[in-house]
Amino acid sequence: MTDAAEALRRGIRRVALAQAVITFSMAAAFWYGRDAGAALGALYGGATALLISVWLGRGVKRAGAIPHQGAVLGALYANTVMRYVAAIVLLGLGLGGLKLAPIPLVCAFVAAQFGVLANIRQG
Repeated sequence: MTDAAEALRRGIRRVALAQAVITFSMAAAFWYGRDAGAALGALYGGATALLISVWLGRGVKRAGAIPHQGAVLGALYANTVMRYVAAIVLLGLGLGGLKLAPIPLVCAFVAAQFGVLANIRQG
């Protein structure tokens, strides 16, 4: 494994761990403050954010293995579109199909997105 691939793997792991911690913290707060249904919504929202971040890492990793520059850009764009569609579908399923509590679901989804900040290094 190259140094760049190893750094990417560590970064993805760090972001996923931070997102999991944020998700479980939000779920515990909603459980304590409201009920188990709110906690379930928070878990679903955080899990959606986590899944999308893992897809981002896999897409970047896969695009890095493509030798042609134009194909790399196309792969990254396709990955971006797929992640946006997946976010809309999964959040819509949670809110409309599963009837999860909307505020905890959206709050945990947004908060878990801040887990990406775990990979920012201070110089």
